[in-house]
Amino acid sequence: MQADIRRVGEILADSEDVLILTHKNPDGDCLGTGAALCRYLLSLGKRATVVNADPIPSKFDYLFEGLPQETFEPKCIVSVDVADPKLLGSLEDLADRVDLCIDHHISNTLYAKETHLCPDDGAAALSLYRIFRELGVAIDADMANALYTGLSTDTGCFRYSNANAECYRAAADLIELGADNAWINVKMFETKPLAQFQVLSDAFAGLRMYCDGKVSVLKISQAMLAQHAADTDTFDFVTAMSRQIEGVLCGITMKEQEDGSWKISLRTHEPLDASAICGLLGGGGHMRAAGCNAGPDEEASLQTLLSYIAEQLGCAL
Repeated sequence: MQADIRRVGEILADSEDVLILTHKNPDGDCLGTGAALCRYLLSLGKRATVVNADPIPSKFDYLFEGLPQETFEPKCIVSVDVADPKLLGSLEDLADRVDLCIDHHISNTLYAKETHLCPDDGAAALSLYRIFRELGVAIDADMANALYTGLSTDTGCFRYSNANAECYRAAADLIELGADNAWINVKMFETKPLAQFQVLSDAFAGLRMYCDGKVSVLKISQAMLAQHAADTDTFDFVTAMSRQIEGVLCGITMKEQEDGSWKISLRTHEPLDASAICGLLGGGGHMRAAGCNAGPDEEASLQTLLSYIAEQLGCAL
């Protein structure tokens, strides 16, 4: 059931003991949106906390400064930036209890009792910003920092095609409300640990190109990550690079998980739809960025994607 902003306001106003769920392998959008929502609920005198199945990267610590890390039996569960219960990881058993989902993925499975879905938004943070503005919420500096983090990270610091005019206007408003945009941009985009570059070097050493240079494939193994003591942020860093090669229309990055399975992430340019491509393997996301899990044979799964991409581009592998 689709919930408009008025209905979202009613749900939040009536809620107590709110558990805010974010997706596994957390990024700046789910964490920024979750932190901003948590701060709003706390300002209403409610008990609320943000949880994730995976460890939260230390670079996002500032989002949660001063927020209580409580454990309680929730009376209301809200998910943010979570399109599918599978993305909750070890928290998937809570999916059938989600009262409200705030999301911007066209691939959302509508698993929540009520969903506020805005697939044209460049980030879930933009959806929550609009909710706050229409509800008359007083956005303080901490909330502005959280929302700006979500906006900037999901739009690639406003470089991606999903950064529409509303994203820019929202960012400007958040800066006026106290968001430290320069500091956040440096922290999110200009500061990388050495391990990320070491893994990037190893990954590019095994770079494979297909379709006359229109498709790139990078693989990150557990051995690479262990050798350089790299954390999960490394995958996002390498994924972003895969599409930046001149002439590439689809960048495919494959990462081996601790259990030996493989996660696949796509970044595309026109005319390719990343969400449709990943849908071949049960995944989804956005037109320009999407993900899926490989089957037991990761190379066979890759071939499935490559064959479809080649057909779409009218080229030979």
